[in-house]
Amino acid sequence: MSQPAADRPPLFARRRDARGRLRSGPPIWDRRTWKLLFSAAGAPALILAAVFGLALAAQTADGPAPWGISGQALAHGRWHTVAAHMVAHGNLAHLLMNLSVLLPLTPLAMVRLGSGRAGWGRFAALYAGSALAGAAMYLALNPGGPPMVGSSGAIFGLWGAVVRIGADGGMIPLRTRRIFDEVVLFVLLNLMMVGLVFVIVQMEGGVIGSVGWEAHLGGFLFGLLAMPRLAPRTPPPAHH
Repeated sequence: MSQPAADRPPLFARRRDARGRLRSGPPIWDRRTWKLLFSAAGAPALILAAVFGLALAAQTADGPAPWGISGQALAHGRWHTVAAHMVAHGNLAHLLMNLSVLLPLTPLAMVRLGSGRAGWGRFAALYAGSALAGAAMYLALNPGGPPMVGSSGAIFGLWGAVVRIGADGGMIPLRTRRIFDEVVLFVLLNLMMVGLVFVIVQMEGGVIGSVGWEAHLGGFLFGLLAMPRLAPRTPPPAHH
């Protein structure tokens, strides 16, 4: 059943200016979003998807653990995990779940970050910065935890970045109802994921499994705070 536009969560609201032109991307579920994916704005997502696939194939021998970042890994000098963890995934299901969000969010962010080398550089800073902020939060709140892999920190950073973009391409202030609603949605989504994984673990007899909510938090906060500093002061030309 379709959902009235007025009832849609702010993240998915239509982003048009007064003339009806797209300034920060269509709704995440709109077919135009997926058309953007196959334009220059979506190229970073397609490249990342290929990198993720290659990383997953490379994990078949030893599994994801050697790629994971943790306090113990860093203590043993495995500093490559700082970069490796953000492209590795636990399994194919983990990869597909993350891609289902990364693919539409990337062009929505790129529409505002701009094109060319400068736009790609801004996106790289947003993606890597969100992933590293997520890793830092994970290590700070869970220093003795198991190795963490996945692009979730970066993806939640993209979410945080996209919700700062207003209909006119400007940056929405933090102290607004829209940002508050997105934060509430973030909390509820993570609580739901933690609960779901807990149920699955119990059903499988206590097999270890967890959700890196700490990384989600770090990435989301980075995206929220960094987007106004990364995006060009003047919005790029509108997409019709």
